[in-house]
Amino acid sequence: MITAKIESKSLLKGLIIWTILFAVIIFGFSAVYPQMHSSAMEDLLGAKLGGLSPALLKTFNISVNGQTSFLVATGFFGYYFQYMFLAASIYAMMLGSQALIKEETDGTIEFLYAQPVTRKGIVTSKFIGNLFILAAFWLISFGVSVGSTLLYRQSTDSVATITREISKIFMQESLILLFFLTLGFFVSTFLKSSKQSTSVSLGIVFGFYLIGIFSDLNDSFSWAKNISPTHMGIPSNLLDKGLSAGHVILLSILIVLFLGGTYMVYQRKDLIV
Repeated sequence: MITAKIESKSLLKGLIIWTILFAVIIFGFSAVYPQMHSSAMEDLLGAKLGGLSPALLKTFNISVNGQTSFLVATGFFGYYFQYMFLAASIYAMMLGSQALIKEETDGTIEFLYAQPVTRKGIVTSKFIGNLFILAAFWLISFGVSVGSTLLYRQSTDSVATITREISKIFMQESLILLFFLTLGFFVSTFLKSSKQSTSVSLGIVFGFYLIGIFSDLNDSFSWAKNISPTHMGIPSNLLDKGLSAGHVILLSILIVLFLGGTYMVYQRKDLIV
């Protein structure tokens, strides 16, 4: 547990920076929402969006009807938060992919390995520390999201509905963030340096994002949306249908496999000392 506490403290500065940036951007987007209720804006949306193809609107998850509409608080939140969730996925992936390799890159693995702790213990402590940081980031982001949406809500928006719908988004997306954290841990066992972490994390998350976009653009490629965690976590889809049982099972199995694979590979890895 001492290693987990040390790991959490070392990640505290990054957590503060990420949460402040998240909070500022969320409040900035939320402040735009009241402008959507002007009659001029409603007329503009109806005229402009009505001329776009349904496929294009679906690709960018734009809707002017129902609970996912721009004109209701949770729908507007869901639209802009899809891009915030993409950033959160990158953060989770980076936490995982840097967790194990940074000790070798920084030259501290020799000291750590000399302590009375096994490799299994190192992985467990690192995972607990990073999971704690990710959970803190997500809980703070949830509080900021609900608070800012309620602050700028209109008289037609229900407080109970906003709280319930945003809670639904965050609870389901938390499973996807856990997927990226464990995937990052597994990838970390193969990296040669922590300097590779950022580029690899960006490549994997944006790769999944592009797969989701292509699956919406091409019907023959629609099956691919079932292998894209970023597409599964699109807020408007979660508000409309929720995460399917099949996706929950698939993500849970992959989380267990990535975590188990991390223990196996790290146990046999030739550490750079």
